[in-house]
Amino acid sequence: MSYHNIGVCPPAGRFKLLYVTPRQFEAQLRALHRLGLRGVSIGEGLRRLNQTGRTGCVALTFDDGYADNVTHALPLLQKYGFTATCYLVSHAIGTYNHWDAAYLSEKKQLMHHGQIREWLAAGMEIGSHSCSHPKLEDLDDAAAGAEIVDSRRALQSAFDAPVDHFAYPYGRFRPSTVELVRRAGYRSAVSLLRGIAGQNDDRFGLPRIFVNGDHGMAKFLLRIATPYENWRRPSAAP
Repeated sequence: MSYHNIGVCPPAGRFKLLYVTPRQFEAQLRALHRLGLRGVSIGEGLRRLNQTGRTGCVALTFDDGYADNVTHALPLLQKYGFTATCYLVSHAIGTYNHWDAAYLSEKKQLMHHGQIREWLAAGMEIGSHSCSHPKLEDLDDAAAGAEIVDSRRALQSAFDAPVDHFAYPYGRFRPSTVELVRRAGYRSAVSLLRGIAGQNDDRFGLPRIFVNGDHGMAKFLLRIATPYENWRRPSAAP
């Protein structure tokens, strides 16, 4: 599952679907718990998938690394005994969402180093979301490769933690981008392709369920507890 902000969207916010309120988020975690599903990091989810083909869990992921992931999401994850992965924009830590702030008319605070260490100390996982959140498919391979490789190195150096998983900025990629991620030493990469990840999926083009803050609990349950997402899944990745 793919989240961004856990908070209340400002009245003037232009893209409200990126926000899931803390109340909504807790209701979603409670629903997972009642369904017998455990929220886990992408690393743990893939280990379970590789071993059995069925995980009994839902991988919880957060893109961009917003400060509210620590202040609002982390206490709720801990309350339910869940873990998650946060994909960080390595060269924007402690700043704001410069890649879409103008479009959204909103500067959103990103985690600083201390908050990321708090996230890790709580048993959570970090991954890379590139250095600067560009549209990788618009870059030549040298520039795209630098975004992919340098972000991993920077995060590993700063936090002395494994950085084995990548999230494509904007969820978009092309075949050469996938190969660059493989060569950089990552073990997986997630997209925003529709569907539920299965044992036979390419680990470098994994689908996710995008959690839309405008949708209610009925839609959330439909997407996680039925084959609905796989019915909507494209027949092949682009």
